[in-house]
Amino acid sequence: MIQILAIAVFVFTYALIVLKPKRINEAHAAIIGAVLTIVLLLEPHHVLEALGISTREMPDPLVTTWNVVIILATLMVISTLLDDYGFFEYCASRAIHASKNSGERLFLYTFLVVSLISLFAGNDVVILTTTPIILIFCRSAGINPKPYMYMSFFAANTFSMPLYIGNLTNILIGDSFKLDYFGFTKYMLLPTMAAAFVNYYLIKYIFRKQIPESFNSPADGRVEFRDRRLVMLGLAVLLGVIVLGGVANYLKVPLSAVTLAGAVILIIAERRAAYRIKRVSWNVVLFVIGLFIVVKGLEVGGISSYAGDILFANMGSDGMAAIFSVSLLSAFMCNLVNNIPMTAMMLSIVQHADLPSQMNAAMGYSLVIGSNLGANFTTFGALAGILWLESARRYGWSTTMTEILKIGLFVTPIAILGASVVLALEMSL
Repeated sequence: MIQILAIAVFVFTYALIVLKPKRINEAHAAIIGAVLTIVLLLEPHHVLEALGISTREMPDPLVTTWNVVIILATLMVISTLLDDYGFFEYCASRAIHASKNSGERLFLYTFLVVSLISLFAGNDVVILTTTPIILIFCRSAGINPKPYMYMSFFAANTFSMPLYIGNLTNILIGDSFKLDYFGFTKYMLLPTMAAAFVNYYLIKYIFRKQIPESFNSPADGRVEFRDRRLVMLGLAVLLGVIVLGGVANYLKVPLSAVTLAGAVILIIAERRAAYRIKRVSWNVVLFVIGLFIVVKGLEVGGISSYAGDILFANMGSDGMAAIFSVSLLSAFMCNLVNNIPMTAMMLSIVQHADLPSQMNAAMGYSLVIGSNLGANFTTFGALAGILWLESARRYGWSTTMTEILKIGLFVTPIAILGASVVLALEMSL
């Protein structure tokens, strides 16, 4: 009975997330699901464990949710400050105008600048920042924006993979699997490059007839920082967070202590604390908390353990097959339940499969591949896809779901295969 109830609550929560009835957004849906889970399935110690707090029954929770939530909110403080004062807009604008009227060079520079920003700010921020810049420039230059829009979308989702703090799903996976901070980048950098290589050349091939040899560049369009001092401080803080995050990991200090310190420095320097805190997407924070309580219900109901037994029953010791299968499966699941709930659910399933340590780490990195590249199948795979389309429509551009799916189904499995092969080779050394 408890298994059926756990599944029913999860399905009901997912339905609310997808359908959004009567102004219920994702955060509301997750909180409603969490309340039902607490009332119907959980004991008090289960709720504490879902929030990442140690209990007598579980001294080492699956994910230290409180730590993840603080990291998420404080990284938003840092990235929104850089965005508000024009750093990302400046990078995108200078790269576009450096193309010197070459359509192919513009395509390459779009790929490079979006990839670079995504490394440090995440795919959501880069999509919101660069989408209007690309569309305005292409309209002024009289060229078709489609190749550049698709390239930016695929690059943003791909280059959120290499850093531990590059994506919320990365943080969740790294925290759950206790992955080494710099080791995360060591293992994920080359798979990212393999996926990026596939994405770049396949998308360039698909749109080869729509990329002009040359175009008439509009006015210079030079963008200046709105506050150079704060931008420089923000970059210094971001670099400090990236470097000191590894030190904190080595010393067993929560990464949230580092990101919180960085956010506090910027809030004090900016002197607009209320505004900066308001810029944090608190709905996303509530969404994460609610989801982990709902997933705890699946764990308590024994669903996670059962699913793990089925998933890994026939994989044996074939690391390559396991890595590709989990990467591809999780990527497809992103487009059924979005990458955040998919990650939360898969963490519980994999961790309850009781795999050897080397295979367990490989599955963690496989989930990183799936949760990031899965966003390139459709716009449903991650919040970034929804933001991409919504932002583009405000500037008069759109694309069909059929075209997104056609390109995603062609490009993404090959990119996942490339990333999986590289990861399997790394794990075998």
